[in-house]
Amino acid sequence: MIRDALRMLRGEVRGMHAAAYVLGLSALGSALLALVRDRLFAHTFGASEMLDIYYAAFRVPDLIFVLIASLFSAYVLIPELAKRVDRIDARRYLDAIFIGYGALMLAVSAIAFVATPYLLEALFPELYAGAHREEFLLLARMLLLQPLFLGASNIFAAITQHENRYGLYAITPLLYNASIIVGLVLLYPQFSLLGIGIGVVVGAFLHLAVQVPAAFQSGFINTGIPRADFAVVWETMRVSLPRTLALSMGQLLIFGLLALAGMLREGSIAIFIFALNLQAVPLSIIGASYSVAAFPTLSRMFAQGDTPAFVEQVVGAARHIIFWSAPAVALFIVLRAHVVRVVLGSGAFDWTDTRLTAAALALLVTALIPQSLSLLLVRGYYAAGRSYVPLIVTLLSSIVAYIFALGFLGAFSFVGVVHFVGELLRVSDVPGVEMLALPAAYSIGMWLSFLLLTMLFERRFQGFVRGISRTVWEALTAAGLAGAAAYTLLAVLGEISPLDSLFAVLLQASVAGVGGILVGIMVYAFAGSQELLETYQTIARRTKPAAHPGSSEEQLTQ
Repeated sequence: MIRDALRMLRGEVRGMHAAAYVLGLSALGSALLALVRDRLFAHTFGASEMLDIYYAAFRVPDLIFVLIASLFSAYVLIPELAKRVDRIDARRYLDAIFIGYGALMLAVSAIAFVATPYLLEALFPELYAGAHREEFLLLARMLLLQPLFLGASNIFAAITQHENRYGLYAITPLLYNASIIVGLVLLYPQFSLLGIGIGVVVGAFLHLAVQVPAAFQSGFINTGIPRADFAVVWETMRVSLPRTLALSMGQLLIFGLLALAGMLREGSIAIFIFALNLQAVPLSIIGASYSVAAFPTLSRMFAQGDTPAFVEQVVGAARHIIFWSAPAVALFIVLRAHVVRVVLGSGAFDWTDTRLTAAALALLVTALIPQSLSLLLVRGYYAAGRSYVPLIVTLLSSIVAYIFALGFLGAFSFVGVVHFVGELLRVSDVPGVEMLALPAAYSIGMWLSFLLLTMLFERRFQGFVRGISRTVWEALTAAGLAGAAAYTLLAVLGEISPLDSLFAVLLQASVAGVGGILVGIMVYAFAGSQELLETYQTIARRTKPAAHPGSSEEQLTQ
């Protein structure tokens, strides 16, 4: 049975929609584990200084991952592997990549190990000056192992995705989140935050290790002594540099916003991260899944010079992203407090933390559609070899977002602004409302990035806006009516059953959410949605019994 399961994970998955659904299911599973992880964090710490320290300790390792690992990311390696039809040539190329990556990452990590105390003091002066300074420093240094393992995993992921083995690639985040949960539950009581850090590092190692056997079996990995080729490494880094800088801009924006949060009320960092993690659930299930699934095909189509098919593929993925995302936005806004309470409302995470996190979530989720589409458009640019476009757009939008954050924080010094925001998001009597300036500014940056990417993509590859226009109107209508149905059901259920227990909150959210989803499906069906039909056809093909019994791997490739 275990052998059959492994065979299915290593099997090929063909077709963009099929691959997107495999990745989407994996993202759903990973998101559920992430929600369990966050609930345990909220139960154990609440929105407190200790949790602020934990999240702040990730900033330096995350920046190293973006600066170094993205120079050797799958989005650069997959097009390169697509060009190399000869496996011997591909093995030599990957030999050079592994050597170059290892040398560069180890050197930067060693420098970061020495510089960590100075970086933490500069970025988070109040946290670093606190009572948990030594633990903060040790955790940040321990987490430097995380980008080393995750970066190597990304190189193996290029092989996995090139071979269409999405099932294997899809379980990596599950292992990562499961390991963090084990660290929190089993190791934290004995080793404090360092125990959770051990779980993070082990999870990053498992993220890498699970892909290694299949990569060797594929024939892409040299089993002998690897050969260095610094010319190949330099060329790959040169091509990757715009994407790395673009990712760095996004990471620096998060850096800046968290540094601002560190100067606000205690727990502001934790609340912002909690809300960002909740918004990441639909983003990873919908936007990231379709973007990852579409990228190898986009790379092949552009390499073959088939521009019409390239644009059609982008449009097809974008239509399905909008189809799924618009109702999700409406339901998240309506059910935001219920979602936060069910996921995080336990132990030290009190009602004040719940309301503030729900308000931050509502602001962040307004950018779900543009952020999801931006993931797709950026991959379209990478597949087309136009990496400087996302760089310039990300730089501009990040600067604008940070300026808005400073402006919004200044505006919160006025009582009228605090009262208006408080009444709008129903947090008028909650302390720490000023931290909502950060998710508001972040969402504005995401919208600006999307609008610029769309405008430039339309100029270069005409037909994108026209191709998604009908889906946009159908999705907005479905989202509006689904949200209205969910809101109405909440009002009715609120008169019947008070929210005095977790079960009552979950029941209300479930009934209202399912009701909203059913209304959205009916609206799509009434409008003759092409995406609804394609979704049904894809699911039907994947669940239809095979005419002739065969291996699990054979069925997976059909």
